[in-house]
Amino acid sequence: MKKFTFIISFLLIAFIFSCENTDQEMTDDELIQAIIESENRISVTKEDLPQSTITSLNFDVPNDVIRSAELAPNLGFEIELKSWNFFEFELDFERDDNKYFTTKGRKLESTKGIKGVKKKRESCFKFVYPISYTMSDNSVISGNSRKEIHTQMKAYFDKNGKSRENKPTLNLPIQILITSKDKTVSTKEISTLGDLKLLWQYCKNNKGNKGDDKRG
Repeated sequence: MKKFTFIISFLLIAFIFSCENTDQEMTDDELIQAIIESENRISVTKEDLPQSTITSLNFDVPNDVIRSAELAPNLGFEIELKSWNFFEFELDFERDDNKYFTTKGRKLESTKGIKGVKKKRESCFKFVYPISYTMSDNSVISGNSRKEIHTQMKAYFDKNGKSRENKPTLNLPIQILITSKDKTVSTKEISTLGDLKLLWQYCKNNKGNKGDDKRG
């Protein structure tokens, strides 16, 4: 009887240990890749995310907000961020820095950096810099990268306050770079914000897949 009790206790401990280490059966790189490739992803809200995930995001990217979040059941979360919470900022359309977490909220760290993940979700186009924005006071902010412009925008809003009324206006036309499935890079001119938003929405709906004649 004692032997039977010992076996049951051993199996119970082994089961608990196995459950606690589910997300460690795969490396972070493999888990990120599995989340990206999951076909049964579920859209979730900020309230559905583990508190440890929110805490991590607030620490790592305090000036960003969640644009969207998806759960790959039994795998983890993919979280897409944007720079502002009061309007859609065009520079965010080319972001490719999504964050990944386990279902329990642990941040996933790729040993190769997220760019090393095989089929990383990414924007299907990039801006040709420099580009510029006209502010509500008619001043102009320009830069040679998204980060450079973002830094100037933050300084401007820290000084002048943030509101929908002082939203920057992207100066058009601009050029964008599109990479097709065969890795061919082509240039396209964008003359209206409507065209830019349609292109970005197409990219988002197709989960970053590249190359399609529908993009015009």
